[in-house]
Order: sequence, then C-alpha cells, then structure tokens
Amino acid sequence: MATIKDIAKHTGVSPTTVSNVIHGRDNKVSPETKLKVKAALEELNYAANMGARLLANHGSRIIGMIIQDTEAVTEDFFDNPYHGELIQALESKIKKAGYFMMFHRVSNFDEGAKLADMWNLEGLIVSGTSSNDILKWQERISVPIVFLDSYATDKQTPFLNVGIDDRNGAYQMTKYLLQKGHERIAFTAKGTSSDTWRGVDFERSEGVREAMEEVGLKANFIAISPTYKNYKNFVSEILEPSIKEFTALFCSSDLLAVQIVSEFYKKGILVPRDISIVSFDGTPYSKYATPQITSMHQDVSEKAEQIIYLLLKGIDSKNNIIEKKEVKTNLVEGESVKTLR
Repeated sequence: MATIKDIAKHTGVSPTTVSNVIHGRDNKVSPETKLKVKAALEELNYAANMGARLLANHGSRIIGMIIQDTEAVTEDFFDNPYHGELIQALESKIKKAGYFMMFHRVSNFDEGAKLADMWNLEGLIVSGTSSNDILKWQERISVPIVFLDSYATDKQTPFLNVGIDDRNGAYQMTKYLLQKGHERIAFTAKGTSSDTWRGVDFERSEGVREAMEEVGLKANFIAISPTYKNYKNFVSEILEPSIKEFTALFCSSDLLAVQIVSEFYKKGILVPRDISIVSFDGTPYSKYATPQITSMHQDVSEKAEQIIYLLLKGIDSKNNIIEKKEVKTNLVEGESVKTLR
C-alpha cells in the first residue's frame, strides 16, 4: 500500500512536503507542487488505504454515520432539525466512547458503500435506507451496522436496529385529534403519491388509518412533492383549495408542518383558527413555531444512546448479535389545535 514516502518518491518532493499537502499545511507549497502531489495521492490510491494503516496499528476508532437520501444530489436545502439533533447527539456519545465519527450524506447505496469502503470502520450507522438495501449493506460491510427506523421483510431484516413505534405514535396523535372533535383529518408526507410511502411515513399513515377506522371514519392522505422547494406550490395548488374539506392536518415531520404554517400565514390562513396542525418528531422547530405545534416527540438523545449501545455491543461480539431497540414517544401539546367540542 502507498505511503507518504512512496508519494514523495513518485513526485520527486520531500516526505515533509507530501505530509503538509495532505494535512492542509501547504501555504508555502507552490500550486504546481500541490497539484502534482494531489494527483499522485489519487493515482496511488493513498486515501483509500489510510484507514487500513490506522487499523493495522491501533484500530481506526472511526464510526461511520451515513444518511441515505435520494434527494442528496438534486436538493441543496438540507435543514431538517431532526437530523441535526441526531448527528450532534451521536457525535457527542461517540466521542465519549473513545471513537471518532465520519459523516456523509449519500443519494444511494452504491455511493454510500464506496465511501464506507474507503475507511476500515469499526462500526457503521445507516439512516434512511430502503428495505431493499438492508441486505446489500449487511453483505457488503463486514463491521457491525446499526440501522435507524428500518422496516423490512424477513429476508431484509437488519441485525441491529434502533427506532420508535411510528405507527402507534401516529395512532395516539390521531386519537388526540378525534378527542378534540376533529373528524375530517388529513395526513401528509413527502412522495409522488401516498402509494409511494415507505418506512416511517407508511407506518405513520397506517397509524392514522387505524385510529380513523376504529370510529368509522376514512383517513385522508395527501402526498407532497419530495423537495422542500415545492412547499409553496403545494400549499397554493393542493392544500388551499381543500382547506374547507379538513379541520386538521397531520404532517409527517415538524419541518413540513412549519413550512405549511408559514405558507398559510402568507395567505391569511391562521392556525388553529382556520385549520389545526399537528406533526411528528418534537424538534425545536415545533417548539419555536408560532403557534407552538403539537407534536409527537421522540427523544433523540435516548435514541443516540441506544444506537451507540448496540454498536459497541456489536463491536465487542465481533458482529455476532441480533438485537432491536425501540425508543418511546410522547405527545407534546402546543397551541396549534383548536377544540371543536
């Protein structure tokens, strides 16, 4: 495998110069030399072997965190507070356990697997992957993988998984709306249609369906275009014309709820005077919104704790355990729901 000395010999510069370029201490290195060294690093595949050298000496102590997001390339607005909270909580607990975190957001499995291959990770955390990719991850990556919020068939069951009871959380929120007198309730999540919902969005929609059917009512589902930039058009073209059809809107995330509340406000539609809104996750967005949004809260810190617990257990057992952890949710009441009776 290539070393700094190999790169130096290949380029005809000193090992110190190569090291300075690698670590960004290159103020005194000429542009031509920097380009030459960087080209050699890529040609000799230096970066791909860094983790192997670390692991051979003392272990890399690196935990990977990958969010698999199909909109990672086409959508540059990435401000979901849930992910921010989760990454911050994980980084803190990973550091406390004596490890380092490497984070990447990728658009598909192949991209994520290539990144994971570049380092000899001691463990990996994967969020957002589809059920169809779980088996691919587990066959490709030899270290323990903790999946987040994964719902899969028997053949695609993750060995290690941490999640919440999304269906029951949505069921309880819908029961809350029903108790407040709302019978015309719509659930909305990202997707080209409700038939495309998978994972947490599907489970949450099923929770709404079950609660509505228990009292002889029909659940209404509305899909929103998968990019945040289309919220404005979604409200104007879909929600505003149907505002009289529903008394309550259940959003699949706090971010979606806040965006809709904002667009409603611009059109003179006030929450909860004209329509009630609830959401899922209980992030700071729901707490700081005006009005504060009633949300089904999940404890992200506890979730991170369980993720690291399973990951370290997997590392200690040499990737030889199968276990699932479920974090409870609780309804946090805000000011976004109007009592009808």
